[in-house]
Amino acid sequence: MTSEPVVGLDLADKLGISVIDRKTEKLLFSASISLARGDTQKRLLRLRECLIEVFTRFSPVEVAIEDVFLPAKTSPRTPIALGELRGVARLCAAEKDIPVFFYPPRKVKMAVTGFGNASKEDVVHWIESEFRVKVKDHNEADAISIAWTHILERRFSMCQTQG
Repeated sequence: MTSEPVVGLDLADKLGISVIDRKTEKLLFSASISLARGDTQKRLLRLRECLIEVFTRFSPVEVAIEDVFLPAKTSPRTPIALGELRGVARLCAAEKDIPVFFYPPRKVKMAVTGFGNASKEDVVHWIESEFRVKVKDHNEADAISIAWTHILERRFSMCQTQG
């Protein structure tokens, strides 16, 4: 049986990244990686390095990214910084011809905990118990939950087209 890796990304000051095999539903890889704070160019290059390494190692069939959510009191620079990270991620995926999908945080929380307003702690707890791992932080847990949400979403859409 060939594997069908799905990459989940949580793009923030720290990169949350995960790889789950869509067929076996096994977590193949996850990490939380610090990106260079303050130096935008180094930060974007570090993200690119990490993505190229994971894409080369696992040959994913799809990438799932958490959609941007900005609280009311967000710095005006935050959307630009997140947009730059998202652009680099999309470019890396495009270079490997990997489709990219986006999921809002509420949908991800609903998929993994059953509650769209779940806390970060609830998500971490679910991920750790479901995948039997100890995550470094909520960025890593978010990346796993994003990949898992995508797998569930694809499964659901396949059932709809068949039925």
